[in-house]
Amino acid sequence: MIGSIVTTTKGHLQGTVENGISVWRGVRYAKAPIDGLRFRSPEPVEKWNGVLDATDYGAVPPQPMERAVRLGMTGNEKMEEDCLFLNIWSPNADNQKRPVMVWIPGGAYITGAGSIDMYNGHILAGNGDIVVVSINYRLGALGYLDFTEWTEGDGAFESNLGLRDQVAALKWVKENIEAFGGDPDNVTVFGESAGGNAVTTLLTVPSARGLFKQAIVESSAPTSVYGKDFARQFSQKFLDILGIGENEIDALKTLPVHEIVAASYTLLQQNSQDIPGSLSFGPVVDGDFLPDYPLEMIRSGATTGIPLLIGTNKDEATLFDQVDPPLIPTTRELIHKMFENTDPEAEERITSAYLSYPKKEATLGMGRDAIFHMPSVWYAEAYSRQDKTWMYRFDYQTPALKASKLGATHGMDILYVFQTFDSALGKRMTAFGGKRAALKVSQRIQGHWINFAKYGNPNPPEGEIWPKYDEINHYTMIFNKRDYIEKDPNRMIRLAWEGVGMYK
Repeated sequence: MIGSIVTTTKGHLQGTVENGISVWRGVRYAKAPIDGLRFRSPEPVEKWNGVLDATDYGAVPPQPMERAVRLGMTGNEKMEEDCLFLNIWSPNADNQKRPVMVWIPGGAYITGAGSIDMYNGHILAGNGDIVVVSINYRLGALGYLDFTEWTEGDGAFESNLGLRDQVAALKWVKENIEAFGGDPDNVTVFGESAGGNAVTTLLTVPSARGLFKQAIVESSAPTSVYGKDFARQFSQKFLDILGIGENEIDALKTLPVHEIVAASYTLLQQNSQDIPGSLSFGPVVDGDFLPDYPLEMIRSGATTGIPLLIGTNKDEATLFDQVDPPLIPTTRELIHKMFENTDPEAEERITSAYLSYPKKEATLGMGRDAIFHMPSVWYAEAYSRQDKTWMYRFDYQTPALKASKLGATHGMDILYVFQTFDSALGKRMTAFGGKRAALKVSQRIQGHWINFAKYGNPNPPEGEIWPKYDEINHYTMIFNKRDYIEKDPNRMIRLAWEGVGMYK
């Protein structure tokens, strides 16, 4: 019988039962990455005696709170380097092996946590009769800057620490989730934004193989993964901001964490202007943990029989345009600079495909397509050559989003997947009404996600309504007040972007 006390491979945990759903919060999946483990790979937790309390969320990863509150945090969260925790929601029933969905939160790899209220897995778990897991992982410089070339020996810095944390969390799920009513052989990993990038990357990480069966990718930037040479400039700038020389790199191991967070935020702001369209923090092709660029690996056939559901939002860029400086290129000046840095010969061809360029609608569309939509299309095209792939576009907007001119902006799909309209963000998005209509859209989207987790197919068992994606038809599910299938949406724009060079 599943109850609030469970036994993991390392010890007992005491959770709680809330409205028929068992919940365990703040479950440690790796040792605290502090002291000698700062800038090192995560290590497994040690066994403990007695029963550990798992009723409260663990600390969120160190991050700039001025950005975190935009994701839905209150600003009062406990924030510590000891942050490698996960949370579990499971239907309170007999010992059944239910499908498992592991959520990787987004936030540009500098903000985020699995405990944000719009990620509450209660409704998703109950509606789907599945087990939902959300995770934390290291962010900013602590998780995603590469200092490896400046260190060596036993105390050397290691690469891709946030990505390694995600693999460690998935290994913990594999080893322990059966005790919580989950099926360790039927795990779906899903994530949005940076979390989506994590999923498109994990699909090519050798050590992640066998840890999940399906993958759902929401608003990923699949090409925001860089080689060591390109990534070095971010690490170098970070050291310059702190006034630390390359030969003084070990000072980072004892530097107060608030100074690391502040320097990470400064780097993010500078980079959005200096190298528009690139991501300061993200996976690095180190030739070992991450052997090659994910898109190139997928194109070479490095898939492993894992069904993929992938998509983007119609108005991804409007959210970023409200930030100064914008984190993605949404102005004519930043777009021009992006092409100067990557593929100058492609600029005229691509800008001419947007009929109103350089008006705001067109520059927002270019920012969306450069970072999210076109890289997701390229990834889906390559993936569909080997494995089952489905693609969507989220178009729905509530009255509040229409009034604010945000539209179907970045991150809004999350509310519909988790059906968390009572979260802080959900309440704002339905402040002018429309909750009943949004709930109907959510029921359909959530149903597809649940089907995918159960069967490896977003369609209901009784018949196909969502055809697979391929390079000939480009069938795409459009989620709106009424859903429909569109063949090759925005074909001319897709063709204009073919073969464009990106940051590497």
